[in-house]
Amino acid sequence: VWASSEQNRINFLRQNQQTIRAELYSGLQDMAVDTDAHDVDLSQLGQRIILPSSFQGGARHWYEQCQDALAICREEGSIDFFVTITCNADWPEIKAELLPGQTPSDRPDLIARVFHLKQKAIFHDIIHKNALGTVSSYIYSDEWQKRSLPHVHALFMMGQPDKLHNTTAID
Repeated sequence: VWASSEQNRINFLRQNQQTIRAELYSGLQDMAVDTDAHDVDLSQLGQRIILPSSFQGGARHWYEQCQDALAICREEGSIDFFVTITCNADWPEIKAELLPGQTPSDRPDLIARVFHLKQKAIFHDIIHKNALGTVSSYIYSDEWQKRSLPHVHALFMMGQPDKLHNTTAID
């Protein structure tokens, strides 16, 4: 269902390039007009499809996400903690729910659910219970490894009294 829905979104974007004002972006048109490109066979260039920044996973979406993260860091100050949370397929919560003969890689839904619950618990401890100090802001990114295991990279900026100013503040 997700793949079908995603394909419908991409087809809409392909057929409505005028609606999203794709002509404003340079690329294929610049290549066709470029005076140094007279020896280029235009039939080999294909058609460039512009994905809007609202299309998750597109280059413009990632660029905007990066710009937002940099703006947060610029506003809040330096990053105090870089935390990586990695899933372990041998967690007892995962092993207990597997049917006989199943491996964790057979159940990506189970792995994702258990990891998300553990991530929420860790974030709750850090942000709301102030395990590292008072958090003024944070940024995180979910990723999936090639072995189908999720992990999170998180950046935490602390409030002024809990900022790390020297190495003696680290225990």
